[in-house]
Amino acid sequence: MHAYTLLLTVAKAFRSFIFAAMAIIVPYYLSSLGINAVYTSIVIFISLVSGAVFILLYPRVKMKLKPKMILLSGLMVLAFLILIFTRNVYVFILAIFIGGISLTGRDFSAYQPVEQYTISRYEQNQKSKNTAFSVYNFGSYGSAAIASLFLFLYVHYVFSYIFMVLLVFALAQLMIYLAISFPEYSRPSAASEIPGEVRRHISSLSALFSIDAFGGGFVTTSMITLWFKVVYHISLGYAGFIFIIVNIVTAISILISSRISGKIGLIRTMVYTHVISNFFLILMPVIPNLIASQVFLYLRQTTSQMDVPARDSFTNTIIPADYRVNSNSVFTTVRTLGQVPGPAIGGFLIDAMPPSLLYVAGATKIIYDISLYVKYRWFRD
Repeated sequence: MHAYTLLLTVAKAFRSFIFAAMAIIVPYYLSSLGINAVYTSIVIFISLVSGAVFILLYPRVKMKLKPKMILLSGLMVLAFLILIFTRNVYVFILAIFIGGISLTGRDFSAYQPVEQYTISRYEQNQKSKNTAFSVYNFGSYGSAAIASLFLFLYVHYVFSYIFMVLLVFALAQLMIYLAISFPEYSRPSAASEIPGEVRRHISSLSALFSIDAFGGGFVTTSMITLWFKVVYHISLGYAGFIFIIVNIVTAISILISSRISGKIGLIRTMVYTHVISNFFLILMPVIPNLIASQVFLYLRQTTSQMDVPARDSFTNTIIPADYRVNSNSVFTTVRTLGQVPGPAIGGFLIDAMPPSLLYVAGATKIIYDISLYVKYRWFRD
């Protein structure tokens, strides 16, 4: 595995620590500002809208990849400096936008398309590429587990201190990007230059990913945290405990993913594991008991993210190298925009009938699984 792949894995791990911590604390931070569950979901919705706009516009900035990544990291550092010294819901939303900080608990950010492109350029062999993306995503969920452990052990919950810790991780990410040599990238000058087959793949996958993202918007880390908080009245420390296990289980499953995809193929790995996870998601509210809901959540996580490295490898294989930064940006944007309605709708679902949040999410994501298999079952790698 190339040294830059490992450095990018560490950078993603630092960023994932930040995103995981922010996703878990946001319902509690906003509650400390006097914001109730419905309005919390609306704030999450607004942050996703602003984040989607950021991701959509940022690829249009005409800069080389390295200075672009350094600028992104610098903006995140600025965002946490703002959060450390202010306590206001409107300033909070502004800082989230400036820093490109995801409140989903997942890394839907402008960093990811460039990192994925860089890894795909340095890892040419298909097997090494599959392994690289598994390690890349494993680091993300491993660090998310550490973030959850940090929140579980940190009993004082002074939010400004938490933001200081996250600032350190943002600075560490910036240092890593300064050390990496990003490959040259020649942007196609016009959409007409993109071959028709490539455009069709980008369009088809964008439509499919938007369905998955719409379902995922109901069950982001922040929304799952909010659901447990409303239904079972758990504390921030207990939420941290839940997501320690969630992220450890997920991290282990990520490593197994490359082995499974090597045996049954990328598409089957994406679909089969995802269907199983969504079945457990639907079961979470069936038994109205905190322990039972946790068990089904943990069972869901055994396969929930196995599709991620397989998907990254698939999209960075089926799309030719010259178009990967563009397509990865499109896919990231689509997945971010697709998630946007989830928190706004989900807040009202939680308020009206909490189990419906998970039923809607699971059913929508299963529709995506079936549609993806029908469309791309011919792909054998």
